[in-house]
Amino acid sequence: MKYVLIVDDEESLLLTIQAGFDGYKDKFEVVTAHNGKEAVAILEAMPVSLVVTDLKMPEMDGFELLGYLKSEFPQVPVIVMTAFGTPEIETRLCQSGMIRMLEKPVDFEELSQLIVSLLDHDFAGGTLTGISLPSFLQLIEMEQNTCLMEVMTPKGQGLLYFNKGKLYDAVFGDTKAEEAALIMLSMEDVKISFRNLPSKKLKQRIKKNLMTLIMEGARIKDEQAAMEEVAGVPPPEVDGADVAEAEAPSNPDISNNNEPLKGELKMADIKEVLEKFKTVDGFQAVGAFSPNGEMVAECNVNGTNLGEMGALANDVLLKAQKTTEIMNVGRGQLVHVEAPKAHVICRCLNEATDFAANASGRAHVHMVLILEKEGNVAMGKMKISSVIQEIAEFFR
Repeated sequence: MKYVLIVDDEESLLLTIQAGFDGYKDKFEVVTAHNGKEAVAILEAMPVSLVVTDLKMPEMDGFELLGYLKSEFPQVPVIVMTAFGTPEIETRLCQSGMIRMLEKPVDFEELSQLIVSLLDHDFAGGTLTGISLPSFLQLIEMEQNTCLMEVMTPKGQGLLYFNKGKLYDAVFGDTKAEEAALIMLSMEDVKISFRNLPSKKLKQRIKKNLMTLIMEGARIKDEQAAMEEVAGVPPPEVDGADVAEAEAPSNPDISNNNEPLKGELKMADIKEVLEKFKTVDGFQAVGAFSPNGEMVAECNVNGTNLGEMGALANDVLLKAQKTTEIMNVGRGQLVHVEAPKAHVICRCLNEATDFAANASGRAHVHMVLILEKEGNVAMGKMKISSVIQEIAEFFR
């Protein structure tokens, strides 16, 4: 028998959900908890296959519970119930394969379908995992939480300080601020726990927004993996430390975010292909992105900030494809936005049969092209359609 743990401090909601799932007893059994502390006791006492949790709860809130799950039960999939979700954040978290989100008040039919789908996926031997550090941090930002988080990594211990959902400070070894946050975001197999808040408010030493840091951390992780695979060079050793008030060292100029490429393929190879767009009249910038919105490579002649556009383009393309599928008119994989000062052309190439999924050995890549207002749009669309086919080989 599979057990689904529902965690919420609203007794009426728990009773309603429990009663609603009476008809699913042949598939799973529901157990309930009123806060994270009760949930931990249940998790330690019985095999739980899936957790559905609220975030705002007394004694031990949802964030602390998620940290516990990340550390002790990383394989357990999680559904988060929140009243503060946005379509953009929901898309990012869901597509990370880590956290599913449902907006309160929860639609019971949607909840039941999601639970059954996740349990069936798990039963079939899927690869669902628990909670990633980037997904966790996005939840804290979304809920505007204030906390001091301890992150244990294979290379040492670090601390992240959030003030009303904004990442204020970070320390890892002798490294502080943005550089320290990037070290933690670039590591796998981390454990999360919480400390008591400091007695005095800490200074804000991190200026970059969280999504930019997450993307940069993913790029660093990919480069470290490539070094180990191709050159056999391990990442640098670092030690743990506590949050300090010392001034942060100057941060390196870190930009872009590339998906890991196979074999000897290099990011420079894709950049070389993107150079072809320079022949299009009115060309400003073009970027190739992973389906999670992480930049792989860019060609940029006017300093356009493409980094944050990847995630936004991902949302636009996903919604466009979902809409065209509902309309039964075929998969729409190109979106053209005409703005007062420029044309923004977003293109998706997904060789999987499901537009919202990835398939092993099949390319899934996004591109964003920026042209001047008087640029050659027709040529730009032709070029993006041909070039995306050319770079697809890098993503198979």
